[in-house]
Amino acid sequence: MKKFLIKRFTISLIILLGICAFMFILLQLSPGNPYMDSMKPGMSPEQIENMLIQKGYYDPVYLKFIKWFKDVLYFDFGYSIKYGQSVSSLIMERIPNTLFITLPAFTVAILLSIFIGRCVAYKGGFLDKFVDIISGIGISIPTFLFAILFIKWFAFDIKIFQISGTGNLSNKVGMGFILNKIYYAFLPILVLTVIQFSSLVRFVRAFMLSVKKEDYIRTYQGFGMTRYEAYKKVGFRNIMPRLLTMIFTEVPNLISGALITETIFVWPGLGKLNYDAVFSRDYPLIMGIIIVISFVVLISNLIADIINYYLDKRIGI
Repeated sequence: MKKFLIKRFTISLIILLGICAFMFILLQLSPGNPYMDSMKPGMSPEQIENMLIQKGYYDPVYLKFIKWFKDVLYFDFGYSIKYGQSVSSLIMERIPNTLFITLPAFTVAILLSIFIGRCVAYKGGFLDKFVDIISGIGISIPTFLFAILFIKWFAFDIKIFQISGTGNLSNKVGMGFILNKIYYAFLPILVLTVIQFSSLVRFVRAFMLSVKKEDYIRTYQGFGMTRYEAYKKVGFRNIMPRLLTMIFTEVPNLISGALITETIFVWPGLGKLNYDAVFSRDYPLIMGIIIVISFVVLISNLIADIINYYLDKRIGI
């Protein structure tokens, strides 16, 4: 187990380093000057030149990367060009808002997928085909289109929710603040829930169909269980390792969906922060967000690998 963990952890670190190097070089080679907005009106060409030299704008790309990576090793992601604050503080401010919509959406999607996927796989018939078709449509529709449709239905047609934003969050205490935040977060949560449910329910349904006709189901029936009890308890327990692995491998899809959803609904999370950073060429902030997202994805994949290791000992050979 120790050897397996060291191997997987080392691979994850190499991948993270590769992502950082590739994105850093890609951003540095992109056209445009990220410090254009920092230039004050009336600055002379000499002052602008001195500022760019001081910022290290003319340094070779490899030297810029070495300086940046040395700071990252001390968890210093630098300062945002657009906001003038440390990248770490900006990211930490937005993470709670991202978690506020992703955690409820993912939790609800998992619970609904387990309940509905298990039921339709057992009963079959029209309901099974209906869920299969609906989930197929769900995974075929892009996240941004779901968001636009929900805005049209709930904000324009029914008029029970706002188009976007967060409302008045100046008073960050009390029940009014919590209810206000839930109200504005409902549509983003709904979009993410639908997207994740469409994917997860297909996995649960497929897993439960695979155990439906297993011999051990009939064996437990011989011990006094009904067919449904054996299917529900024993069958579901046997798919749990695969189900847990699949849930953790869905984290990248959840994050990508959140980035798009936050941007469309102007929700102040990492997705909206990343959108603003890209359009203002805020390279330090973009790199900080990339590191955080890549780290979360790699950790989720590492957990999935560990679950797979316990499920199939051949992986460790």
